[in-house]
This record gives sequence, structure tokens and C-alpha cells, in this order.
Amino acid sequence: MLFTTVPTPPFSATEGRAWYRLRGPVELVFKRFKSRAQRGHRPKFDDQSAKAWLYGKRLVALLTEKMVRHARTLSPWG
Repeated sequence: MLFTTVPTPPFSATEGRAWYRLRGPVELVFKRFKSRAQRGHRPKFDDQSAKAWLYGKRLVALLTEKMVRHARTLSPWG
């Protein structure tokens, strides 16, 4: 059973279930990014340094994800 606030005309029940199934993998990606970025104590000196720190952490998480994906495709063991 699936409850939603989306009006009936844009989605059929089958389409709604398909969209809901996509939610799980997306949440796993964000969880993986959070664990790889290890967002600990942010610098609280000023807004600019905090933003730069967060963008740097995000960049590291994305690069790590890409490197792991490439390593899986190149590895003979999967």
C-alpha cells in the first residue's frame, strides 16, 4: 500500500510505484556520499570558509565515488 499526495491524473498506480522504487537507490547514494565525506566539525569562522569546506567535502565524495566505479569496471574480479 502506498500513500501519496500527488494528484491521481499525472500518475497511474503503476507509475507511482515505479517512482517510489527509485527512492531507495537514491537514498543509498546520499548515504554513501555522507559516509565518504565524513562531515565532522565544520569551520565556523565565517560563511565563506564554511561553504568552501562543504564544497570541498562534496567534491571529494564525488571523486571517490567515480574512482570506485572505475575501479569496479577495470577490476577482473568485479
